[in-house]
Amino acid sequence: MGLAVGWVVAAWLLTRTTVPGNLHTPHVAVRAVFPADVLHRAAHYDGVLRWLWVASTLVTLAALALFVHLGPRIARAWELGRVATGVMVGAVTTLGVWAAGLPFGALQLWWDRRYGLERQSYLEWVLGQWPALIGQVIGLTIALTVLLLLAGRFGRRWWLVAAPLSIAVGAVLLLVLPYVETLGTRPPHHTATAARIRQLAREEGVGSTPVRIESVHDQTTAANAMATGIGPSARVFIWDTFLDGRYSGREIEVVAAHEFGHVAHHHIWKGLAWSLLLTVPVFWVVERATRRRGGLDKPEVVPYALFVLALIGLVVTPFGNAVSRRYEAEADWSALRATHDPAAAASVFRKFTRYDLVQPDPPLWSYIWIDNHPTVAQRIAMARAYAGR
Repeated sequence: MGLAVGWVVAAWLLTRTTVPGNLHTPHVAVRAVFPADVLHRAAHYDGVLRWLWVASTLVTLAALALFVHLGPRIARAWELGRVATGVMVGAVTTLGVWAAGLPFGALQLWWDRRYGLERQSYLEWVLGQWPALIGQVIGLTIALTVLLLLAGRFGRRWWLVAAPLSIAVGAVLLLVLPYVETLGTRPPHHTATAARIRQLAREEGVGSTPVRIESVHDQTTAANAMATGIGPSARVFIWDTFLDGRYSGREIEVVAAHEFGHVAHHHIWKGLAWSLLLTVPVFWVVERATRRRGGLDKPEVVPYALFVLALIGLVVTPFGNAVSRRYEAEADWSALRATHDPAAAASVFRKFTRYDLVQPDPPLWSYIWIDNHPTVAQRIAMARAYAGR
């Protein structure tokens, strides 16, 4: 009981933000903000992608269910010992699920190219799948090796060791990967906008956070930015598509201030804390589910464990999206307070619909299961609310 209360208290503390609780956001009529042709184009483009997500999710679950059935047969085909056989069963399952989802990636590429958002050729896309697949297989191999060893050593209590170990590995990756991601990027050129961005970082209390420009214009016309890393590796990446003339200097400043807001409010650290809160019960559920089939130490049970994890992920996704939207809203509010420029903020959000074809008012089911940002309409409403204050 005490653990449950502690979990709830920790979750409540992590969901708190600096957005005023009494902030009244006005209703935004999207038809009054956007021309009809822009709304139709965004709804058509985004709507197809949403249903592609649904289809891809169902096919992935079906593929995993098939490998749950085939697990014992696949395990019997390998005589490599318990751990090595379990790893091979996991690798075969991963390859099969990847192959099942490949057509949906190709369809999305075709759809993005049709709307002018994607510049990759089909050959470049195919070649680009292999590094990700190899990385996924290697990562799964390492993870399964550790889990199978722990399950063999600690029996039903493997999850008590695996959960904190996985969090520790995640923290190391959050610390190290930003340095790798920095390779191939560049600092901003010495312009008035760059100087203002550095000033904004100081005003938000994160003046030492590096800003890097990532070159993606050969691959896409979409604009994006992100904050990543913890401690000394914290940094902000801005895609060079923000710099192609479609966005003004003031709008880019809003984008940078939003990302600095993530760093200033420790959203990456909070995400790590959420991982700790969720990984422990998730691993416990996996242990309980796999126990009925002999336990995770059985190689043939590996596909079932992956299937259970996929189902849990689908169930937890709405909660994760809700938390993410709160943090994104806090970063928006932080950017408004730093720039004092609600007009530029509202303009940036409108351009996300005009240029990136983000549907400003998506269907509720999609908002719950897919969207991890506030809607464009909600973000414009916040900018107007700030202006009103």
